[in-house]
Amino acid sequence: MIVVTGASGYIGSRAVSRLLDLGLPVTAMGRNAERLRQAVPPGVPTVIADYDDPLSLDRAFAQATKLLFIAGDGFAADMLRQHANVIAAASRSAVVQVVFTSIVDVADSSPFYYAPVYRDAEQQLKASRFSSSVIRCGLYSDFITRHWLDDEQISLPLGNARIAPVARDDVAAAAVHAVLHDVEPIWALTGSESYSMDEIAAAASRVMGKMFTYRPCASEDYMKRLQAEMEEPWPVAFSSLCASIEEGRYADTSDRFVDLMSRPPERFEDFLKRHNTLS
Repeated sequence: MIVVTGASGYIGSRAVSRLLDLGLPVTAMGRNAERLRQAVPPGVPTVIADYDDPLSLDRAFAQATKLLFIAGDGFAADMLRQHANVIAAASRSAVVQVVFTSIVDVADSSPFYYAPVYRDAEQQLKASRFSSSVIRCGLYSDFITRHWLDDEQISLPLGNARIAPVARDDVAAAAVHAVLHDVEPIWALTGSESYSMDEIAAAASRVMGKMFTYRPCASEDYMKRLQAEMEEPWPVAFSSLCASIEEGRYADTSDRFVDLMSRPPERFEDFLKRHNTLS
C-alpha cells in the first residue's frame, strides 16, 4: 500500500490520481475530511491524520509499505517538529521506502528561512532504517504566477538573478516515478530552462495579454511591503527566498526529469498558457 500525505493539496492529489490510473493500491492522507474528498477521485481510500498527532500517523501508516511524503508549510519550528513526527511514525511502521519533496536550496550557508527545515528532514531520512529518495525541487511555476504576476509592475529584490521554475504537475509525476522505481537517494528537479525576471515578464506579457514589466527593488522595501500585506512567517519566508534566488541558488537546471520520464518538463511559457486558459 502506498500512502500519499498532503493529498488534499495540489501535488499530493495529482500523485494520488496518477497512482490510481496505474491501478496501484493508494491511500490518500490529509487533515480535513471534506477537503480530502474534494481533492481525490471518488473511491480512493482516505485516512485522516495530522503531522502534529503521532497516534494518527501510526494509524495512517499501519498498512503502508511505501510513503510519498509531501512537505508541509508554515512556521519553521512547527515544520521541524511535524516532519520529525512523520519520519518517526514511518520508522515505527512497516514502510520500506519514503519519497520526500524537498527544495534545491538546503545549504548551511543559505539565507532561506526554510533551508534548515528541509536540511533537517533530509538528514533524518538519511539516518532512517528505510530507503529514501529526496526530490530537491526548484521554484514552482505556480508560485511565480500566484505571487509575482498578480500585478503588471513586478517589483522584487532579485537583480538579474535567474530561475529554473518547475510545474507542480511535473513534481507529482516525478514523485510517483520515484515511488515505483529504484532511483538515487537525492536528486534535483527543475525546469530545463532558466529565466531572468525580465524574461519572465516578457513571457507573461506574450501569453496573458497584459504588459508586465520588472523593476528590481531594495530588499528593505520589499520586506516593508510584505509586512503590510502578510502575516508571519510569510514576510520573512518570501524575502529570504528572494535573497536565496538573488545569490543564484535557484538558477541551475537539471536533466533528471528527462532521464526519468523520457520527456522534457513543461516549459514556463507553456505553463503560463495552460494557467491562463484555466484561469
